[in-house]
Amino acid sequence: MACGVSEMRLQFETVVATGATALDSGIGDTALKTFNGETYLFSLSGIGGGIVAWHLVDGAAPVLLDQQYYSVTITQQVGRSGIPVTLAGSDHLILNVDGATGLVSYGLNADGTFGTLQETGTLTGGGDIGAAVQVSVGATDLLTLAHTDTGHIRTYHINNDGSLSAAGSVTAQADFLQTLHSGTSQFVIAADTASNAITTYSIDPGTGALTEITGNSALQMLGVNAPTALETVEAYGASWVIVAGAGSNSLSVLELGSDGQLTPTNHALDTLHTRFGDVQDISVVEVSGRVFIVAGGGDDGVTLFTLTPDGQLIHLDSFEDTLSSGLQNVESLSVARVGDQLQIFAASQQDAGLTQLSVDISDLGDIRQGYGTVTGTAQGDMLSGGILDTVLDGGAGDDILITGTSATTMTGGAGADIFVMRESSGPTTITDFQAGTDRLDLTDFSFLRSPTQLNVTSTAQGAQIQYRDETIEIISASGGPLTSTDIFGAGFDGPDHIPVNLNNDPDTNAAPGVLGAVHIESDTANPALQGAEVQFTPDGGATITAQANDQGEFVLDVPDGTFTGDLDIVKSYSTASAQITALDALQVLRIAVGLDPTFGPATPENLIAADITQDGTINALDALAILQVAVGLETAHDAEWVFLDADADLSGITRTNVSYDTGVSVTIVDGAVSADMTSILLGNVEAV
Repeated sequence: MACGVSEMRLQFETVVATGATALDSGIGDTALKTFNGETYLFSLSGIGGGIVAWHLVDGAAPVLLDQQYYSVTITQQVGRSGIPVTLAGSDHLILNVDGATGLVSYGLNADGTFGTLQETGTLTGGGDIGAAVQVSVGATDLLTLAHTDTGHIRTYHINNDGSLSAAGSVTAQADFLQTLHSGTSQFVIAADTASNAITTYSIDPGTGALTEITGNSALQMLGVNAPTALETVEAYGASWVIVAGAGSNSLSVLELGSDGQLTPTNHALDTLHTRFGDVQDISVVEVSGRVFIVAGGGDDGVTLFTLTPDGQLIHLDSFEDTLSSGLQNVESLSVARVGDQLQIFAASQQDAGLTQLSVDISDLGDIRQGYGTVTGTAQGDMLSGGILDTVLDGGAGDDILITGTSATTMTGGAGADIFVMRESSGPTTITDFQAGTDRLDLTDFSFLRSPTQLNVTSTAQGAQIQYRDETIEIISASGGPLTSTDIFGAGFDGPDHIPVNLNNDPDTNAAPGVLGAVHIESDTANPALQGAEVQFTPDGGATITAQANDQGEFVLDVPDGTFTGDLDIVKSYSTASAQITALDALQVLRIAVGLDPTFGPATPENLIAADITQDGTINALDALAILQVAVGLETAHDAEWVFLDADADLSGITRTNVSYDTGVSVTIVDGAVSADMTSILLGNVEAV
């Protein structure tokens, strides 16, 4: 959902081929390997074909380096995938060979040429390999293989002589394997196209055994259908998994936690303006801390994205197949940095050879996040606002400016800039929008598909855009009013984005919780917070929310530093717990007419619990609402938990003056928060 001109564009360079049909047609996979600072590309065709080595050259087409037809012993059984690995200091390109008993590979020489065809000793699962990934855990060097014939994912110790010894095994199918580090642990991520499964496994650093991480239910909500590619990357201080779904025409971004759980951060769908429908492959590269993703498939073209520090995909460009290029039904993609370019190589299901595209990255600048004033360089920076009011000044270059959670003022400066709006941010002002050059990205706004859904009002100096509770003030760089067409052209020209968290409300099926004194720590389990929403409002900033998990653990998206503000907890009541009964309603009736409850004089906590309507007075309406909750009827005043400062003075509370403040003042230091609070369930008078 953006319009305008991005200078970071996909440029067609050439189509390269060997001239041998068996090597140029039916290329099913490409792989990259670096030797002595030089990058080499290997392409693999299927049955009756072979492998080709290309040397990547700065600013030019790759140079054909070596080619090898498959040996007669494997040519009718070989698949179309190849994975570079290192076994005891020796480099190999391993193949998927049906009927092989060991791991089959061609050696790779230090100059990028091919060595001899080799096969390891017999492996338990055989040599029909659906996927493979090399993993290092401490001093342990492992190879993880998905054995197609036996339906197992197995880890093997790589011995000093390059042989493999079985280490661990799980029963599972996988078409793709990747490894990723998070916290102090290393994980293997597996994808199975047939079952739509994305599974995380922890690795025992001593034995190499795999253990499935359960509870990744958030992934099921995305609706990824037929995953056809899986990539991982560590960037921005976090660990990311990118999944391509051919059946859902989607790209999904998930953050891997130190516990192995995957949290969705973005889910993009192909549109008529992008080129990753029926996506078959993706490739990821990190350049100077910036992450780029290239995707392609049955849509006859390639789409380029960059990833933001909060795990969002920003569409940069899409390239449609031409008469000169060979991008009909893209099968495989590889992207590498070569000099000041991204060099992208695509293999097609229909067209022979490899299509080379390039992206100029000579203008890449810094990645900066913060609040107050954040200033860029003379190059193309990525600047993000913080939790307090922020001014982003991009300066020269093609910048990406991203709003924070509070009010944000953005100045792009010279160059083709992208202004990215985040949902639930504060009021936003763009001071120098260049119509036809700059882009406004609104993909984070839920369910927004067309500019016609926006309320765009031209003003004397630009325009004001409103969508739900979001307001954007745009000032034209050239002066004068701006229309919707000036800002968005004929419409949005990027992918659609689906919200990955449709419900931020606390879990209505949460556990009962904890009454009375509660100590809250951001880095430990908090039984009282199971299913709760944690809200932090920094002084001078907008509210930041986090959802507590089943253990009551939560992570507030607060940067390093010291921030003071108010911490509040929102937690619903589980009727299944039956903590509120008709006896509570009876006690409220007694309090309402000036009598003590049957258990003795009411404390301030009893009176707070009795005022379920929260109108400041205890009366028969409170008793009625409590009775309705107790018997499971609908009520206008649902029971809920309230959390007060443990040191709050409640001495002034009476049955006609139930006045109190929820929340507690806190100081958060480097994301850590600690607080003592009192938890009260409204309606549960008997238990307080």
